[in-house]
Amino acid sequence: MATLSTITEVWRFREVIKNFVAQDLKVKYRRSYLGFFWSLLNPMLQLAVISAVFSLIFKFEIRSYALYVLSGLIPWSFLATSITESSMSVISAESMLKRQYFPKLIFPLSIVMQNMVTFVLSLIALLCFLGFFIGFKLTPSLMILPLSFLYIMATALGLGAIAAVLNVYFRDVQHLIGVFLSAWFYITPIIYPMEAKQAQDNGAQVKPGAPAEMIDAGPIPHEYRQYFKINPFFSIIEMFHRPIYDGRLPTRSEFIAATIVAFGSLGVGLLFFGYFDKKLIFHL
Repeated sequence: MATLSTITEVWRFREVIKNFVAQDLKVKYRRSYLGFFWSLLNPMLQLAVISAVFSLIFKFEIRSYALYVLSGLIPWSFLATSITESSMSVISAESMLKRQYFPKLIFPLSIVMQNMVTFVLSLIALLCFLGFFIGFKLTPSLMILPLSFLYIMATALGLGAIAAVLNVYFRDVQHLIGVFLSAWFYITPIIYPMEAKQAQDNGAQVKPGAPAEMIDAGPIPHEYRQYFKINPFFSIIEMFHRPIYDGRLPTRSEFIAATIVAFGSLGVGLLFFGYFDKKLIFHL
């Protein structure tokens, strides 16, 4: 019931949330000549560096590696940025909360919504701008992307709400989150694929023009892949990898896992935030 009342209260403040989001977006690009382009420049540079370095490191065939990285890196950046900024959202609003009452959940929610606007526009712009050069193709599977956006937003809000509460009580949490997300980035298949193909070497010469037998030579050994798939962020990122890179829908297991992670994170986050909501003001 507490969660329902919190959601109802936040809905009554929806105009305030819209103003917060609009104001944050304006401030973000104020007095900037390039404006929104800065949101594209950083991922483009990351994409260029990662593609150049890791395409040399990986000794197996990775089709459209730049597209694979892009389809995972942009969603991850949204997720990591939203959680990190949400952790500071309630503390940053301390002076405002002491002057006037606001439902405290609107602060992490505003952060996530602001980043979602940038995320969606950045992904669309980068695919339109770079798509032809990195092998992107329009397929019917892209129709699932609105659901992918919903899932990753729910995950970011749930985890961001938990981080916001913890950071009020323990100010070191903001630093721990950065370390945690940096480590989590490397155990999530974003810059490396779970599977890749390589021509099988049987010691025999392959005739010119003859198709080589392909084997699964991904960087993750088969016996460890099940552990990587337990990673809750794996299924969320695959909701973008599959339609954008593979041109097909997520598998049934990936879709079920993503649904559990998204709504599980959101539900736990709202319950956790609702329990501490009235007490936060005394610890600011």
